[in-house]
Amino acid sequence: MKFLDFENIFTFGDSFDDAYYMAQDALYAMLPEYKDKLPQPTFDYMKIKVNPNEFITMVELDPVEHEKKISSKTVKTTVTMPEWLKNLADTKGINFSKLLQDSIKNELNLL
Repeated sequence: MKFLDFENIFTFGDSFDDAYYMAQDALYAMLPEYKDKLPQPTFDYMKIKVNPNEFITMVELDPVEHEKKISSKTVKTTVTMPEWLKNLADTKGINFSKLLQDSIKNELNLL
């Protein structure tokens, strides 16, 4: 599989669904390289001639959703709060990591 508008992105798949996912993944991986110089999209792609066993399709990519699919890596971060608040939260068994993740997702409208 090759991209019309990105010269250096190629991929493959064992089925249409697999190839489509791999195309999303390849596009996602190359976005940092193209972030300041995205090519102009090919709007008249229906005029491009393809072989009988080939076709053209658009590849939709939501970078945030794709990142969630491929990355389960966790990172450690430091949070500062008053000692009395931490002590009280500890006595209530509050999971700081879960609460912080849920709050950030809510703030970013990801829930």
